[in-house]
Amino acid sequence: MTEKEPEESIYGHTNSFYTVPNLNQGVPRDPGFLRGLSMVEIVIGVALFALLFFGVMYQVLGRYVPAIGWVGAGELALLSMVGVTFITTGYLVGRNGHIVLEVFDRVLEGTKLFVALRIVSAVIMVATSLALAYEAFVKIESEWVRASAAMHVPLGMLYVFALIGFLSAAVHSAWKIPYANRPERKLDISEMEG
Repeated sequence: MTEKEPEESIYGHTNSFYTVPNLNQGVPRDPGFLRGLSMVEIVIGVALFALLFFGVMYQVLGRYVPAIGWVGAGELALLSMVGVTFITTGYLVGRNGHIVLEVFDRVLEGTKLFVALRIVSAVIMVATSLALAYEAFVKIESEWVRASAAMHVPLGMLYVFALIGFLSAAVHSAWKIPYANRPERKLDISEMEG
């Protein structure tokens, strides 16, 4: 005699927004290069965020225990915050996590004008990102001689993060141009969880 295994629930499976989110359903996977680039950006971004968190917490601890106070903690937090902002630019652009005005998207959805709108906006994003990457490249050399006050980090280092982020944003935007007629990937916060 074999015993029947009890079911997990007396109710059948129900699909809901929380069990099957339709956020990125039907969106093809990005190529390996873009997935690798995104992974590098997220790893660097998480490391910078950890430094930011450490700097802020060390500052707080230094207020209660003045003997361990370190003036570089605030600077570490500030520089990390700027770095994480720049390094995640490409990741956010690739997943529409940047600030976007979607005024005409719902009205034009499903038409050829919608595809044209997406192409034009991607071209504008590529041009803007390349212009900002060029400016970051110029600033690297000119700002490398200046150092931060407490930690003596060359300020040009911040522009290295900006250069990488804006070049990545240009690549992610350029990738969208030939595929403007397919669904776009949306930012899914669960992608960033461990």
